[in-house]
Amino acid sequence: MWCSPRGQRRLGFTLIELLVVIAIIAVLIGLLLPAIQKVREAANRISCSNNLKQIGLANHNYSLNSGGFLVPITIAQAPVGSGMREVLEPDGFAMWSTLLLPYIEQDSLGNMWILERQLTRQPPAAYQQQIKTYLCPSRPAPVLRIGDFATPGGGIGDYCPNYGTIPGVNNNNADGPMIEATQTVGTDASGFFIITSWRPRVRITDVTDGTSNTLMFGEKHIRRASLRGRNEDRSIFGGQNNSTRRVAGIQLNNTANVRPLARPDETLTGAPPAGSTVPGFANQRFGGPHPSICMFVFCDGSVKSLQINININTLTALATRSRNDIPGDF
Repeated sequence: MWCSPRGQRRLGFTLIELLVVIAIIAVLIGLLLPAIQKVREAANRISCSNNLKQIGLANHNYSLNSGGFLVPITIAQAPVGSGMREVLEPDGFAMWSTLLLPYIEQDSLGNMWILERQLTRQPPAAYQQQIKTYLCPSRPAPVLRIGDFATPGGGIGDYCPNYGTIPGVNNNNADGPMIEATQTVGTDASGFFIITSWRPRVRITDVTDGTSNTLMFGEKHIRRASLRGRNEDRSIFGGQNNSTRRVAGIQLNNTANVRPLARPDETLTGAPPAGSTVPGFANQRFGGPHPSICMFVFCDGSVKSLQINININTLTALATRSRNDIPGDF
């Protein structure tokens, strides 16, 4: 405020003064915004870590109540069939996400499931829930995935079990700690295909490489163009094979196939072309939305962040349960 030559007082700012103030505010916002984003991402990482911790604890509690067995990735991996009509994907059967519901305080939801039935014969409310424990807060808000279920679709999720290094359906050579169950099949009175009995295959004591050196669950890679509810961003309850698990490292029965941790900005989905340095296999790999890292819960229940550029041999050792290899520093 100042006095004019005639002694009159002028209230307010000149245009130049106003522009200067606006410029200062813009500079301050520019300086503060990265700090705010870093704080938000740090909070999201803590929440993501807590989610994985809860999943790991749920799996340990499941093991205590199932004779020491780790939760199977699914009680039956489609396609299944034996001398009768096959059940094809994605209309498979209950996954780990259903079996762990009682251990993450979701008993009422778990009680809706009739485990011997195919997924699309379950009550829609059983598979339409978006469960906070299964969602990473650094990713966009969830939507229902229509491709795995009839409209209005099924709930999605951001974590997957570690199947080891070898992909495939009903794979007897799976070398990770989290694999599908064995089962017997039949039909019900209405002629529908059902699972008459099932049994997990891997006990916690089978993880002879050490529970602190073996991945249990991790963030699944989803290309940005697939968020949300498209392509590999499948339902957490869907029976499609790549929605039930992820693999990592050097494929031990075909060493030409290598699956490092994925960056959030990767775009290639299928097997990489010959001579390519781009890994591909988007729907089979681990990789989170956090800058430079992917988060995992290990078989001992500890949660760790792995660098995206982790040594591929180290990642291979962490992915397998009983190769007697030492992963080294990670």
